[in-house]
Amino acid sequence: MSAVITESLCTGCGLCEKVCPAKAVLLQDKTAAVAKDRCLSCGHCAAVCPAGAVSSDTAGNKTFRVEEPAGSAVEQLLQGKRSVREFRDEPIPRAVLEELIRYGELAPSSRNTRGRKYFVITGPRVSEFEGVVIRGLSRVAAPAKPFIPLIKLFSKKKGASLASLQKLFSAMQNAYAEGHHPVLCGAPAVICIAGPKSNMQRKDDCVCAEQYLMLYAESIGIASCINGFTQIAHKEAEKYLGVPDTHVIEAVIMLGYPKYRYQKPVRYETDVSWTE
Repeated sequence: MSAVITESLCTGCGLCEKVCPAKAVLLQDKTAAVAKDRCLSCGHCAAVCPAGAVSSDTAGNKTFRVEEPAGSAVEQLLQGKRSVREFRDEPIPRAVLEELIRYGELAPSSRNTRGRKYFVITGPRVSEFEGVVIRGLSRVAAPAKPFIPLIKLFSKKKGASLASLQKLFSAMQNAYAEGHHPVLCGAPAVICIAGPKSNMQRKDDCVCAEQYLMLYAESIGIASCINGFTQIAHKEAEKYLGVPDTHVIEAVIMLGYPKYRYQKPVRYETDVSWTE
């Protein structure tokens, strides 16, 4: 249930360590090693490795295999799309961002109402916005903190989960104070998509637009990643961005030119049930 490094093939380039979203890959003595207890089996390390040194531990139920790009242009686009959290320090032109939104708005919406609103943050305002989100996360978690010991008495799992979130949000605050970007990863642009409160399907509408936008971005060399933390602190984000009271942020995308190139696609084992 984790990635496996073949030491004899590993060149020690460190790319797998740089792209791992769980920080489960460490470079030791010029050889990569995987902390199995943290590995998500997402395949990022395998996709980026230029030496083909990473494979999947087939003993688990979350396995993957590395493949060669194949098929039509659309198939290869879908095969190569990955969530990117390492971006080059290069702005995305406004005209390009406008084009991304144009394609996002081509996505279906409930009853074809197209009630979505887009909010774009770029340049130094991204870091400022990140601070707003981090403060929002802390406020979301703060009310539960005194009750965590009591919650653990009734549910150890839930109590441990809340304690873990408290620790994570605190670490994010400290990292941001030190000049790092633990939430928005230094992305040069962020797009928030809000849907009308009156629409029960607003989440679906916003996520559809998010996926259209991200796939088009991939096709023109712009990497992306969904940001769930901003959605948790959506009230603070909405206030900062001036989102009208009629709407709620339901999708958030980080965008930028990727710092690293993923070499090969990864295919995942899929749990499917058929009713025929």
